[in-house]
Amino acid sequence: MTAEVAIANASAIALAADSAVTIGDQKIYNSALKLFSLSKVAPVGVMVYGNADLMDVPWETLIKTYRKNLAGTTHETLEKYAEEFLEYLNDNPALFPPESQKRWLLGNVTGYFQMLRDEFFEELHPILEANGQIEAAEVQQALSKVIGEHHTSLRSETYAEGMTDAFAKQLRSTYLDDFKKIRENVFEKVRIPGALASKLYDIAAFIHTRQVFSTGVSGLVIAGYGEDEIYPTVITFDVEGVIENKLKYRRNEEKSHSISTGNECRIIAFAQEDMVATFMSGINPQVLYFLQSYLTKAFNRLPELLDSKRNPSEEKRRFKSQVDKLLRGFFDEFGDHLRDEQSHPVLRMVTVLPKDELAAMAEALVNLTAFKRRITESMETVGGPIDVAVISKGDGFIWVKRKHYFPAELNQHFFANYFRGVTNGG
Repeated sequence: MTAEVAIANASAIALAADSAVTIGDQKIYNSALKLFSLSKVAPVGVMVYGNADLMDVPWETLIKTYRKNLAGTTHETLEKYAEEFLEYLNDNPALFPPESQKRWLLGNVTGYFQMLRDEFFEELHPILEANGQIEAAEVQQALSKVIGEHHTSLRSETYAEGMTDAFAKQLRSTYLDDFKKIRENVFEKVRIPGALASKLYDIAAFIHTRQVFSTGVSGLVIAGYGEDEIYPTVITFDVEGVIENKLKYRRNEEKSHSISTGNECRIIAFAQEDMVATFMSGINPQVLYFLQSYLTKAFNRLPELLDSKRNPSEEKRRFKSQVDKLLRGFFDEFGDHLRDEQSHPVLRMVTVLPKDELAAMAEALVNLTAFKRRITESMETVGGPIDVAVISKGDGFIWVKRKHYFPAELNQHFFANYFRGVTNGG
């Protein structure tokens, strides 16, 4: 897991990322690189979280090979850097060979079909317990219900960025024989009528072309300035994989923002966000959720506790209406208090923070998450050295703190070669 933070105001944007990476279920290393410069000359940085690679290619490799190709080229807007980087990933069989793309697709289909099979068995379990046997009609009914619900839900989703109906049909046709083999292996002796089998093959295409993403996505944060921009921008994407040389991704609008005025700021947390939210609002999100859930249930029970003889149904209805109004009023007032007394005072100060203080704050928020993980019983999925960079219009991408896996004094050639072949003129 990961903890990363971007803090932006009119003068600069600070990025901070921890170094923890989880291998398997328990092994954790504190040496991962998650923060990079995207260009050697332009004020643009990139952070990654979630899955540390894309189709088995480390993000570090993808970012640095793109950076080499970019060389000294600059763009008018940060949006253009993001578009170009995604396009670099979108159609590059040298990075993602066809066999790698096929292996990824078939692995996804196998996993999803297994999930459908498990849900199908769960539908049958109470019937078997109640009757001691299952009729063929009941098997088909349960199968039709599970597959039909997933098919309807997935079909209702819009297409992912760059995906089309024509591409989905082509994908289904190209891999139809593979889908049939997976169906036979997963469902074994279960008889699946042609119409339901067809829906299964639709599902196999849907999960690669629609706006549905697995937990194995990578978060890609691109931040900084274009040549024509005077305020910083953060653009975030969820990236899942590549199939038929098309990148499956979506833009994360909740984690994207452009500073547009001199008195504006933004704090954006990525991956493990709970401690940043606690710092900003003054209450842990889990505590807030418990408070809301418990009070809602408690207030909803109040009308039931009234004496039905002394309080007819109409009076109970009015009483419940007043209880609901009181509860909504409490949460509205509570929300206003958290905003006015907790988050807004912090944001007012962030608006005017100088670059060094932005960096210090970003580092402190990541470190706060790491500290919480260290002193609780949960795995220390956030930790290690914290890399910190500040990007500004005038100074560009500046490292404030950066770990190296090698001694800098023994590798002067690395620093000498960094700008080789790069000029400000492109």
